[in-house]
Amino acid sequence: MSRTMHPFLAAQRSGHAGKVVSATDAVRLIRPGDTVATGGFVGIGFAEGIAIALEELWLSTDERAPQHRRKPGNLTLVYAAGQGDGRTRGLNHLGHEGLIRRVIGGHWGLVPKLQESWPSPTASRPTTCRRA
Repeated sequence: MSRTMHPFLAAQRSGHAGKVVSATDAVRLIRPGDTVATGGFVGIGFAEGIAIALEELWLSTDERAPQHRRKPGNLTLVYAAGQGDGRTRGLNHLGHEGLIRRVIGGHWGLVPKLQESWPSPTASRPTTCRRA
């Protein structure tokens, strides 16, 4: 089963652009259903600009965007430590219903908006893995 190359990647490989791209262009590479991993601890080493760009793309109302730039919802998020400030920064940017479908992570105290983004009390809420 062959997979077609993302149009943005094709442009990157053609030599017309460098390897460094804007946060906006980077999040446009994310497709619906993809898995996204983040790093950092609290506010150190976290790619705040990427999280902001992903949030802005999700909240945008421009439906005229080409097919390869559709909104990347139903994502799986993988992270290991608290990445936020307990209010608005860090992974809290991803706390919008429909953006994140599954979370594999820990230390939920700093990401209340991510916790609240699940659609209903009966939906599968995030859980923390515990040692047996």
